[in-house]
Amino acid sequence: MILSQSNTLSQDIDAARKAGYTSDFMYINNALRCRTNNKDYSRYECTLVEYCRHEGMNDPGDSSILFLIECKDAIKGCLTSAYGKDADTDLTEFVLSLPKKL
Repeated sequence: MILSQSNTLSQDIDAARKAGYTSDFMYINNALRCRTNNKDYSRYECTLVEYCRHEGMNDPGDSSILFLIECKDAIKGCLTSAYGKDADTDLTEFVLSLPKKL
């Protein structure tokens, strides 16, 4: 495991980068867009490696979630999102529907 519930979001992003998850993804139109190569990936081209939820240090309601994702063309990266009442439910459902890495 790369991510740790005891780390901050920034610490986990740093750990992911050191482990080779160097690209950033954003969720657009039911696909993940890689900011490195500007390519869109469908759910059939991605695997969810792991994820971890983080709470804000001053406000537990300020929650985020970090996903580590690998694509079939060897692109590896991170996707962050709000968690809880501010979450993008379409994004969360999309990512959690991805095949899980064993």
